[in-house]
Amino acid sequence: MYPFFSAIDKISRRINNYSKIAYYKAKFGKRLKIGKGVCFRKGFIINISENGFLEIGNNSFFNNNCSINCRDKIIIGSDNLFGENVKIYDHNHVFNDKKLNIKRSFTNKQIIIGDRNWFGSNVVILSGAKIGSYNVFGASTIINNEYGSECLVRVNDKISVEKIQFRESKNE
Repeated sequence: MYPFFSAIDKISRRINNYSKIAYYKAKFGKRLKIGKGVCFRKGFIINISENGFLEIGNNSFFNNNCSINCRDKIIIGSDNLFGENVKIYDHNHVFNDKKLNIKRSFTNKQIIIGDRNWFGSNVVILSGAKIGSYNVFGASTIINNEYGSECLVRVNDKISVEKIQFRESKNE
């Protein structure tokens, strides 16, 4: 009996994913480009302002409660893995000008994310981040800088960046 319910659950999630993609494409039109095989879990949210543009490449996976908030431009490559509660913001509130309304004043800076990155749970990606490919970002890392490729970035007492030593896979 269990395989039957497992298959039903898988079909249900796939239908939910397709309907969510269709909803976002209808809502945002040309401001949103989503590749094939992109998958979201529950609680995924996209917000794109009228001047924003979001592109997500093929086969990326967003776990529970991820959100993307776009006022300018966010480009996400293919085959990325986003852990639970990952948040992406390409803007900040203007807080240092007393004459401006903090709720309605923003600075925007695009975000570029390459291919095949893994973002652990609770990672926050902020405006101006430029991320290469084949990186791993540990849980709760705040990303607001430029990172090349093949880096392991994590937070201990401070942020540390190390080169990843790839191993050769044996194809059997």
